[in-house]
Amino acid sequence: MIDATPENKPKKSLAKSELVSIAFELGFIIALPVVLFGFLGKWLDTRADTSPLLTLIGIFGAITMTSFWIYRKFKNYFKS
Repeated sequence: MIDATPENKPKKSLAKSELVSIAFELGFIIALPVVLFGFLGKWLDTRADTSPLLTLIGIFGAITMTSFWIYRKFKNYFKS
């Protein structure tokens, strides 16, 4: 007999509409911070004459923020 404890439950499969929604959301989560922080860094570089320092800091900050955002958003989908 199969035990119905949480560790023996089969994984819930996602519907195609959910996968499409996740794909679009992931695209926005990745693209928006990089574009916004990149342009903000570029604008600050022109104002402070520090090119490309602030642009690079903005892009690396966006990548770091995006990584944490993706982890927090999707950690429930990938639980073992």
